[in-house]
Amino acid sequence: MKEFALFNDSFSATKTTTYHLSILLSGYGYSYCIVDTVREKCVAIKNINFDNVGDSDTFYRNVADFLKNDSFLNKFYKSVDFIFQSSKSTLVPNSLFDRKKLKSYFEFNQVLEELEEIHYNKLQRTEALNIFSIPSSITTLMVNQFPELRFYHQASIFIDNTLRKAKEVNNLVAVMVNKEFFDLAVCESGKLFLYNNYHYQNDSDFVYHILNVYQQLKVKPGKVGLYLSGDIDETDKRFELLLKYIKKIDFVRITDNSNCQYSFDEIPEHFLTNVLNIQ
Repeated sequence: MKEFALFNDSFSATKTTTYHLSILLSGYGYSYCIVDTVREKCVAIKNINFDNVGDSDTFYRNVADFLKNDSFLNKFYKSVDFIFQSSKSTLVPNSLFDRKKLKSYFEFNQVLEELEEIHYNKLQRTEALNIFSIPSSITTLMVNQFPELRFYHQASIFIDNTLRKAKEVNNLVAVMVNKEFFDLAVCESGKLFLYNNYHYQNDSDFVYHILNVYQQLKVKPGKVGLYLSGDIDETDKRFELLLKYIKKIDFVRITDNSNCQYSFDEIPEHFLTNVLNIQ
């Protein structure tokens, strides 16, 4: 995603104690939005890509540097949410959940690295929990900076937002695009039918995985719409390829699902679905 840093005219650095801060972190960079909770208006958005991407030590240094050097992350906020973006998570139905078994749930289909810790989110619109991991060094950095922050995984926000949209249209396929993988959800009759994420190496991989879901689940591209969010727009080759096979494609609008006013014409709101919709 391209870099940007935009601040609304009404933004005031002296009023951050009335603002909500949402931060999303991936191995490739970070983005955040600042919301004026009094006027329910997004007053700042920012996305920065890391210059160096590499091993866990490089990642740690990148996070430490942006927390130290970004002046707007060195202020006090009314509340702070932190979203960790990765492909490592697993869903567990509420009826089967036992907090003592978090590790075994996670390791059923993921690898827990030695220096990772497990977190979970209770999903708001379906009877399930999302279990995910974050490097312990990163949680320490974040808690030291924001002692009362709340931890989330991008899939948790994506699934809840998709189910909120499914209340309106009943049947849909939703895709949130990240740099090396994408999250995909299928809803039928307003309920979550499938969630998964898929790694891809090129445009053809990207399109293949989505079309394969349509085919395997016998979803009709002409009748069930595809809703896109994340790092993709109408000029993207991936979007052009999808249009050859799926005619009903829309970009997710924050204003469809949120009371928060989005006020930046320069950046499409679907780029920032997670950080804008989390509150």
